[in-house]
Amino acid sequence: MIRIIITSLIIAFSILQIEAQGRIIGLETSGNGPFLIKGKIVDDETREPIIGANVFIESLQIGESADEEGKFELSIPKGLHQLRVSSIGYEEDNILIDIRGRGSITIRLMQNINQLDEIVVTAVDPDANIRNAAAGVEKISMKSIEGLPPFVGEVDVLKSITLLPGVNSAGEASSGFNVRGGGYDQNLILLGGAPLYNPSHLFGFFSAFNSDMINSVTLFKGGIPSNYGGRASSILDLDYAKGDMQNWSGKASVGTISAKISGGGPIIKDKLSVLGGVRVSYSNYLLGLIKDPNINNSAAQFYDGNIVLNYNISDKSSIDYTGYLSSDAFNFASDTTFAWGNQNHVLTWKYAFNDKFFLKSSIVSSQYNFSILNNSGFSNFTLDSKIWDRGINADLKYIIKEGNELLFGIQSKYLKINPGSLKPQNGESSINPFEVPLEKALESGAYIQHDVELGKWVGLSYGIRYVDYRYLGSKTTYLYDELFPLSPETVTEVVNYESNKVIQQYGGFEPRVSLRFSFTENTSLKFGYNRMNQFIHLISNTATIAPTDIWKLSDQYIKPQTATQYSAGFFQNFANNTIETSIEAYYKSLDNVLEYKDGADLILNPQIETELLSGSGEAYGLEVYVKKKSKPMSGWISYTYSRSLRQVVGPYPSETINNGLVYPANYDKPHDLTAVLDYEINPFVKYSAIFTYSTGRPVTFPSAKFSFFGDDVAYYDSRNQNRILDYHRLDMSLTFNFNTKKKWLRGDWVLSVYNIYGRKNAFSIFFDDLPGSPPQAYKLAVLGTAFPSLSYNVEF
Repeated sequence: MIRIIITSLIIAFSILQIEAQGRIIGLETSGNGPFLIKGKIVDDETREPIIGANVFIESLQIGESADEEGKFELSIPKGLHQLRVSSIGYEEDNILIDIRGRGSITIRLMQNINQLDEIVVTAVDPDANIRNAAAGVEKISMKSIEGLPPFVGEVDVLKSITLLPGVNSAGEASSGFNVRGGGYDQNLILLGGAPLYNPSHLFGFFSAFNSDMINSVTLFKGGIPSNYGGRASSILDLDYAKGDMQNWSGKASVGTISAKISGGGPIIKDKLSVLGGVRVSYSNYLLGLIKDPNINNSAAQFYDGNIVLNYNISDKSSIDYTGYLSSDAFNFASDTTFAWGNQNHVLTWKYAFNDKFFLKSSIVSSQYNFSILNNSGFSNFTLDSKIWDRGINADLKYIIKEGNELLFGIQSKYLKINPGSLKPQNGESSINPFEVPLEKALESGAYIQHDVELGKWVGLSYGIRYVDYRYLGSKTTYLYDELFPLSPETVTEVVNYESNKVIQQYGGFEPRVSLRFSFTENTSLKFGYNRMNQFIHLISNTATIAPTDIWKLSDQYIKPQTATQYSAGFFQNFANNTIETSIEAYYKSLDNVLEYKDGADLILNPQIETELLSGSGEAYGLEVYVKKKSKPMSGWISYTYSRSLRQVVGPYPSETINNGLVYPANYDKPHDLTAVLDYEINPFVKYSAIFTYSTGRPVTFPSAKFSFFGDDVAYYDSRNQNRILDYHRLDMSLTFNFNTKKKWLRGDWVLSVYNIYGRKNAFSIFFDDLPGSPPQAYKLAVLGTAFPSLSYNVEF
């Protein structure tokens, strides 16, 4: 017994001694300092920086407040010191530190649940929508996205984007999104700085982003800074989360169709951290429950994985690596398999010359491949396509003073596209191999951007970007008779170009300007101007992204798309910035917009320019937005009136669409209404709901049919002059949270119902000819019933 008591006292004394020594910061250094200590304060659960958190050492009477990244700096003498850290809505923490030299520390504060019902804690300035010079910029926190009703148990970043004003999609099972009258190929989606060419899983039912790996989401509809380029409509920038430098943690989720797990922490404390995540689907059991034999014998699956590595070389230098891999496969009735996948890598070096001048350089690699595999006996084949996107960037930032920043840099990337290669799967196939020649291009840009506050009431953000594009050989090109429409029959000469020989070059300046006038602390008026060029095009005759779509580079026949946008907006906040309101109007002109001829042959066509037409377009709209941020009831209502119109007038009737008259684009939806509600019933139960309504998108109906050599043929005399039925849907969810002090037990159950009143929204209208009768119309509804789901999310 005495031995046990003595041993216990020794252990207790050792623990107290270790505690009394405090957290050691810095390597043992001669001299008494003071030493520069850099720190970061983050939320214990979300790892989000806590802006404005206070750090104070009472014995020295020194302190500091955390900046917008949660960082602070203090000069502290050698020895033991008591560090008091506090922030509104968080429990105060007192940390004993042992300063031995220069070093860093990460501090995590726990939320004070008793205060959260009364105090709003924000990760951005509450009046950021008023003070930012740029209009048309939407920043969404992952907390807001995670509070929305999930589809089949999982929150979705892309579907959340479509709830914002000026953004819509084709409907259920639709990949991508449309912004202010632009096509879905006109959106540049950057995942950790790398472009993503297909942002979806399962034909659009899931987005390609694991929400647990994302830190923030920024959508630029207008006010696009000059450091972004390459697309004509918008920029969606998703920033990765980072692994904690001090402690390990993770998340896991199990839903109706998919499951995911992520985790991260320090490999070397304060030096090297890692964050990784994996997501997989197991949806085939649902297909097996459906009685239709075609669907019952089908299969659908996907997976994706992410990894983030952060290495602090020194106080001034760091290296980051991010990697992403995804794969999809859909097999219908054991006959044809559609497969696609993304692979991204980004290596970034950051260096601080001093506290005002910073460098960020990166090497970017992105790859997208898609295939169709047919197993129909003697005609089996594989059709493959691929995109390679490799780039280097060097971006510099100089802080002239607070509220006055200068950004400048250069960017260059090499693009290579395999438009399509057809191969037989075995020697018994009757298919002859065929391959469309590769395409290559070099796209480069240089930019300068200046953001400045001109006093308290005026803000200005302006810049200019110069782009240079070169379409490269080796390539076989065709010259056509100028007196006739482009067609394989009017070829007059065949020209062959050597490897890397410049076939066609385009270039130009892209000015960007945003101006803000503030009348009061809570009111501002903003104006914006953007000009963007796009050198890569998506050739498609579908309303949404599909694996059969073809990407095409600008050449001597297909010119780059150009978009010029003018915008203006009025912004006003109420109730101490807890209610945001805005009204924005925009007008956008589009040049060299691609359309396809009636009956165009787009797949495996080495002379695809003969099937395409170049036209012009315009888009305009009015966006109204009201958002309530304070708890327990928060959410927003947005309404958009917009039009997106096209016109194609060629020198010949076969190169003219709709008799030369203006017609709606495929994604033209004049009215779009969204209402989002998030209500915290109590600290442990939350109710969420989303209602969406939009005008039905345009479609083309046949006006007659005629007999051609005994076959009935439908006749179309106009394009997009009809519409499918209007779209509307209501989703609801209940979240039950178990917030215990034991971290590994923290989790929540989410019960959600998608399309709660079972609306059979039409995805498309198609026709079937019956002898002696007019063409019969049929409506395709992808998900015409209520779809419940249950998921469990846990942190550890």
